[in-house]
Amino acid sequence: MQKRRKIRILIILSMTILLIGILLLEVIYFNKNIQKNNIYKLKNKTYYEVTLKPNNYFSNKKLKAGNYYIANSIKTIDIYFNYYLKNKVKEKINYSYDITATLKSYGDNGTKLIWTKDFKLKKKNNINKEEINIKENYNLDYQCYLNYVKAFQKYYNVKAETYLYVKLNIKVNGQKNSYVLLTIPINENIIEIKMKENNFFLKNNKQDVELYKIIVIDFIVIVIILAVSKILLSKDNEEAILKEYHDMIISIQNGPNLDSNNIIYLTKLKDLINIAVNNNINIFNYQNYYYTIINNTYYVYKREKDNYKSM
Repeated sequence: MQKRRKIRILIILSMTILLIGILLLEVIYFNKNIQKNNIYKLKNKTYYEVTLKPNNYFSNKKLKAGNYYIANSIKTIDIYFNYYLKNKVKEKINYSYDITATLKSYGDNGTKLIWTKDFKLKKKNNINKEEINIKENYNLDYQCYLNYVKAFQKYYNVKAETYLYVKLNIKVNGQKNSYVLLTIPINENIIEIKMKENNFFLKNNKQDVELYKIIVIDFIVIVIILAVSKILLSKDNEEAILKEYHDMIISIQNGPNLDSNNIIYLTKLKDLINIAVNNNINIFNYQNYYYTIINNTYYVYKREKDNYKSM
């Protein structure tokens, strides 16, 4: 019995060491992968300014980003697209980019798109270098788009909520993404320009997939270890239970009458022990059968074959 117990403990210990080893390998892998991601570093950011039409009220000809603006005072929105991405290991990066402007008009309180119009402002294809270096300055004629929208609404006799979306779209090694997006309201008296940047190339999508796979593998391994440990430890628990209650267990030469209709089979040895303790009666043991009798009813627990051979 002691030999089997030592074997079970050794198996559990070995599986635990295996799991720790897997976790250490994962730490090493992700540490290496994160270092690989960091060979790409983004510098600089896109910004914009608003140039005003000649007037007698504003002392400055330009207003900085992040303010509210009077729509009729705007001459141009000067956008400075600035994107620099360096590959420290000097591997070639294939990229292309374009700058687009899109008008979209919405009806039903801005919930339904009723009209859209695209404008291509700039485009460059198939650049193959060790770095991405985009510096594009574009002076967006706000009044031109405003007049375009007014003409559309007058022609169709509609009034709609309209926005101008200006995007810097970058395609890196076949992966498309809108890096910079400016949202500019049209035909409102006071407007707020919103800008959003998405540093998509710094995100390692492959790592996310690999992380998902490893988490699943870890979960499966942990479940297996817990299941095996539970089985092995439950066997050890039965040995401990039998040792603890050995005074109330009587070994007999002849087995119980299992042809009787009054038999209740139990799935746990502990349940049989509780019945015997609560009724202050003994438990009989014949080979791998443990049972007690109450009012001509047999309460029987059958141990697995490999368990009772070790007794």
